[in-house]
Amino acid sequence: MTKRHDRRRFLQSTLAGTSLCLTDLLLKPLTGISNLAFAQTTSHGVNALHQGPLIVVFQRGAADGLNILSPLDDENFLAARPPDMRFNRDQASGKIDLDNTKLYWHNEAQPLAHLFENRMLALWPAVGIANETRSHFEAQEMIERGVHSLTNLPDNLGWFARQMLTEGGNPPLGIPVFAGSTIMPRAMQGISQAVAIRDLQSGISLPHGEAGIDVFSALCSADSKQIEEAAVMRGHIENIAKINQVLPKLSDNKIAPYQTAGKTDYPNNDPGIGLRSVARFINARLGLQYAWVDQTGWDTHDSQPSRMNGVIKNLSQALEAFTQDMQARSEPFTLIVLTEFGRRLRSNRSNGTDHGHASLAIVIGNQIPGGQVLGKWPGLHNDALDRGVDLAVTTEYQRVITQAQKWRT
Repeated sequence: MTKRHDRRRFLQSTLAGTSLCLTDLLLKPLTGISNLAFAQTTSHGVNALHQGPLIVVFQRGAADGLNILSPLDDENFLAARPPDMRFNRDQASGKIDLDNTKLYWHNEAQPLAHLFENRMLALWPAVGIANETRSHFEAQEMIERGVHSLTNLPDNLGWFARQMLTEGGNPPLGIPVFAGSTIMPRAMQGISQAVAIRDLQSGISLPHGEAGIDVFSALCSADSKQIEEAAVMRGHIENIAKINQVLPKLSDNKIAPYQTAGKTDYPNNDPGIGLRSVARFINARLGLQYAWVDQTGWDTHDSQPSRMNGVIKNLSQALEAFTQDMQARSEPFTLIVLTEFGRRLRSNRSNGTDHGHASLAIVIGNQIPGGQVLGKWPGLHNDALDRGVDLAVTTEYQRVITQAQKWRT
């Protein structure tokens, strides 16, 4: 193996230990952007920062929207799910009247019910992709790429990158795109100034300390024959230094833990850890415009009741903590909760649900007309079900994101 390859492997393995990622594609002009999802022309730079960031919390695994917000009076729902697969109506966190249907918040979703009542939250009860796929990979890829199909893709960009291109101009100084996750989501593909760090509570620990930055820079420069790779590595290094430099320090020069300004602490699990990192990023004034946080655990093929209790509780408390924190700091934001698809109406023999179609989408923020149920409830009678088994999609996910963008601007 050559010395150049040795250097490259060392750089990649060392920087991987920081849990920091950076895409290897640079933003560049494209044609045909207006025909793709989320292509809107908005102000950029200072105005974009004034509007606050657009944040996505993605429920990976396909969240059962019918369990988060349940039609507990619907005879079709009661027939499809035995008592063990639904929560008691008397334990619900609240209810929403939607035409002739009552939807009840899961007993662990009380913070979401409060946000709705306080007009900080709007929701769509039957959202999904128009495509009929039940594949996690395909559905997630379509949503993150901002496309309707994976055939004849128009470019190699994620929809965050495409949106930034439509806004025009150069990104503001700083790091405009951030993921509070261990991996870089495909939505950020094509953005040069983007980082992914799940937990920023103690800053970013370099295996060789801050002095290691000089070593990494020298190694990158020595690898001049790999120009693009060296540029990516230097971008990593610059972003590490930039983030650690602006985070508050203790008297011993260690990074000070982030303290929420709200009444509710961030739960020490996902998506709470990722949202706390987004909050810290916002507070550090690094120019954040778009952020992404993953929450896994929603693929409930078995033992759904106990598993749903946990993920719904973690989601609800994390969203409550983040909203309180931003309100206390007078920080504007718009946050979208999405999943790739929903679960089947009828439960399976393992006390779980299999891959379905429509699910629930939520938008939270200080600039939205909350307390609203948007879209259309299709009903659960046989003639209304997709393929005769799933909650039908009445609102495509792109419309939710487009509406959230309009409220943000």
